Amino acid sequence: MKKIELIKAYVEGDTIHYQVREDAGLGLLKKEVVDLFIRYHGDRNYDCDLSKDPYSILLTPISLYMLPITYFFNDVELVIPEMDKVLYEQLPIIYEAYSKIYGPFKKDWRGKVTVRKVVENTPVENAKYDKVVFFSGGVDACHAGINNPGKKSLLVSIPDIERDAVSEGPLREEKYSLVKNFAKVVDSDWLLISNNFNTALFNEKVIYNCLSFEVGLCSDAYKYDGWGGIRYLANMCCVAPVAYLTSIKSLVMGSTFEQIEDKLLNNYDGASPELSDTIRFCDTTFAEQDALTVRRTQKVLNIINWCKSKNTTTKMWVCFSNDSVQCGFCVKCLRTQLNILCAGENPKEWGFENFSEKKFSQYVKAYKYNESNPCWIWDNIDTIQNDRTYPYCDELLHWLKSIGYKEYHQRAVEKARPTLMKRLLAFDQYSHYLKVIWLKTGRK
Repeated sequence: MKKIELIKAYVEGDTIHYQVREDAGLGLLKKEVVDLFIRYHGDRNYDCDLSKDPYSILLTPISLYMLPITYFFNDVELVIPEMDKVLYEQLPIIYEAYSKIYGPFKKDWRGKVTVRKVVENTPVENAKYDKVVFFSGGVDACHAGINNPGKKSLLVSIPDIERDAVSEGPLREEKYSLVKNFAKVVDSDWLLISNNFNTALFNEKVIYNCLSFEVGLCSDAYKYDGWGGIRYLANMCCVAPVAYLTSIKSLVMGSTFEQIEDKLLNNYDGASPELSDTIRFCDTTFAEQDALTVRRTQKVLNIINWCKSKNTTTKMWVCFSNDSVQCGFCVKCLRTQLNILCAGENPKEWGFENFSEKKFSQYVKAYKYNESNPCWIWDNIDTIQNDRTYPYCDELLHWLKSIGYKEYHQRAVEKARPTLMKRLLAFDQYSHYLKVIWLKTGRK
């Protein structure tokens, strides 16, 4: 078996440095030796000496992040110097949960995990905080924040958990300001964590080709968010060294629950509660996900009502465009603005600075709001009351109610389907077409 080995980990101020090495020719990492880091930056109350962490706790984030490589590559041995005993005993349970959601995985795909030393860590007493509340700025995160306010909760933002996260630019700066501003709203301390795990470690192309074509993963969860989703919760566990030092017992994340009519569904992707329930280290575990069975429209209404009761307001940031202002027309922007309109509020007051009733109504009426899962369209339309006059976009909302979610979704799908002219104008695809023609002629 070829090895991927964690060969170095050390603390330097507010940063943990790691070095990972793979055997020559393996090609699963971007380089044979990769340098990684996690950096912590908190408000004035943040005071953690990372050098006091046990070595096994310092290794927890990178160990969890590398672990999935052993689910699919049977010629790989992942070597980790030390691991917390609680986490080590959870490894088979974590594997089974990921196999259920993303697989099922075949046993003959599996590589090997070698832990040189298993350590039973003693929990730190005199907890500074009771819980971590993960905060991205979105609806689910804001809802988790208002349900867990106060000085015993630590708001933690980890922008790099997103697969397409950018390390610099307006969006990153906006993410920083979001957690600081929301911390004032809920009277909590905040912590920002950055890392280069997603951008620096794995050779994505090689792994994607293996999982998609050689292994042939085709589950709904894998098709939805793939290799990136498999590492999502592990990246959130970059908080582990701080959680240990402050004796935090509970990690709280917002649920992305989905429902359509009377069908109650778990979110079968990287944020599934069945996955978060399995991850634990020392005496820290994920709590039941916040608002596990609360619909998105209700969450938005709860956030608005809670803020009004405190005579405050907050942004709900859902957009992925690298800008300081939300675009307003991507699918998540459209969905959330409809949530806000159904609550009788102006989206401008809740984070959508460029909202225009006229432009928004025209866009939605043109069937350009195309959700891959119609549950979100159903959720909004089901909330609209026939006998209510809405202060914003009233005509649009009643038009949507008259159309119904099934017909709207079907028309949006048909509208988005590429026409022959669109295909002819897709110049960026020409190289692909030429390659296919070339191969069909028998040339290589």
